[in-house]
Amino acid sequence: MGVTGSGKSSFIALCSGQPVRIGHSLGACTSTVDVYAYDISPDQTVYLIDTPGFDDTNKSDTEVLSEIAAWLGESYKKRVLLNGIIYLHRITDIRMQGSAKKNLLMFRQLCGEDALKKVVLATTMWDKVPTEEGEKREKELVDTQEFWGWMLQKGSSCSRHTNSEDSAKRIVQTLVGHETPAVTTLQVELIDEKLRLDQTSAGRALHTDLLRRRETWTKERQDIKDQLKTAETPPDREAKRLMREECGRYSRMIKMAEVDVANLRASMEHLLVQRERRVARVLKQLKKDRVALNEPLPITEDRPTANKGIPDLEKKSTAELQVDNAYTKHPDLDQETEAEDDDALTAKSDTIYSVGMYGYFYSCLGSSFWSSNSVPPKQTRGHEWLRSVCFGEDYKGVSTWIARYTDGWMKSPNFEKRYSQLNGDIKVRGLDNLDMVALGPSQKYYARWKDGSWTSLASDEANSVFSRCHSKENRSNITAVAFGYGNAYVIAFEYGFRSGRLGCNCSLNGHYPGLAQLFGETRHINITAITLNPENTTDFILIWKKSPEDDRHKISWCSQYGNVQNSIGIWWQNSKVQDIF
Repeated sequence: MGVTGSGKSSFIALCSGQPVRIGHSLGACTSTVDVYAYDISPDQTVYLIDTPGFDDTNKSDTEVLSEIAAWLGESYKKRVLLNGIIYLHRITDIRMQGSAKKNLLMFRQLCGEDALKKVVLATTMWDKVPTEEGEKREKELVDTQEFWGWMLQKGSSCSRHTNSEDSAKRIVQTLVGHETPAVTTLQVELIDEKLRLDQTSAGRALHTDLLRRRETWTKERQDIKDQLKTAETPPDREAKRLMREECGRYSRMIKMAEVDVANLRASMEHLLVQRERRVARVLKQLKKDRVALNEPLPITEDRPTANKGIPDLEKKSTAELQVDNAYTKHPDLDQETEAEDDDALTAKSDTIYSVGMYGYFYSCLGSSFWSSNSVPPKQTRGHEWLRSVCFGEDYKGVSTWIARYTDGWMKSPNFEKRYSQLNGDIKVRGLDNLDMVALGPSQKYYARWKDGSWTSLASDEANSVFSRCHSKENRSNITAVAFGYGNAYVIAFEYGFRSGRLGCNCSLNGHYPGLAQLFGETRHINITAITLNPENTTDFILIWKKSPEDDRHKISWCSQYGNVQNSIGIWWQNSKVQDIF
């Protein structure tokens, strides 16, 4: 491990004798965790794991931590344990710069105190600095507590890498002899304690840094805006343009920080989903590059240099993992409907849709295609097909959900931990007697039962709407319910029993601006399916029609997660539905 340009890939190339892409420019070369085999003796093989640095030029710190966390977590689950960790630092650096400090802090939080006895802190690039100057900088690293001093006191060792094969192999040899493997704090937190990434020590440190940066950028942006408003001498046109560009730059950085904060709220299973996608992109680009250079392509069954002889941590069965852009088609889809959709590129008006969203998890289900990034629930239960999924607040990084199948319901094992009151209702009334359900934050829920009764735990305002809809005077049939951030909600209903006249009552509390704008600009919205993301104030999915008689469904959606945003669009296209708004 170490900052970009500290010599990680060069170190591995010297040991393994295998070609490793090495950077000689400002750009980072290592973008994913990769593994290289090194035969230290005829009967012993060492595997060197190359990692990206936290100051990567092409990836955010959140993406780097996610990449490292996914590999460490998956290897720990498969009992492939580390023998040691080598942290590389350039002795050419005049002082411990901001990026190096941040790398070191993340490294300490990631490793934890127990693993420090298996850490070698190695300085590189001694051939590029006078020995006396290098020794002075080395002494500062060793003597300063916030640099290497504290780690050395906890059992880490210090070494010099002189950019030779013997030097590199000697450092590796010092770690090979450890009888007890090294287990990092990050591995324990993700796998044993089942924490989300943002709940781990490393994740909390990064979260704090992201919030600090966002606050600084927000202040800088406001200062520029104030200058534009209050300047005694109005700036000329060029100065105004530059100041507005600078404001725009800060706005983009603030948005990226907010997205990174949201992406930290990932469980182990979603770290693996993200890593699978990253590896696929890298391999695809590698294939393109080799074709362009007329180089021979690697054999798929034996990936060169990486994972030779080590348990393959990247191959996952579809039972273990469903990638965002994998879509499944119902085999029992009516052939006449399928042909009609091919001609019209629209869905029939009686098509049933279900959408769900909570944090990073989402599910979109239509008559013909299903897309989801949550491993459970499964699409089939025996001979039954999944009809709807409702996500709730996750428990220790694992998604909470309740799903409806063709002939019954199923709930996640952790359901009663998050929704104890609803779980109590289910025990009394019976899961098979459930007719409709919606889950929200802080144990909020709405449940309608087959006997026509209802139960809920929601705000007074939402409960008042439920009560009016179920009253004998109104007898309105609730068709969709979505709970959002805070006390935000949307309730869709049909006036009277099977009247065909649809209505909606909502309270967004100033949140979900995209949805609020649509409600404000569109006179008639007949909601077919809706979900709000309770973990932020922006994300939603809405499927709707202009009137009950309209034979064309429309979709509007927003997600802070780029891959989720794209996957929903692909699902909609695959479902043969048009009119994307």
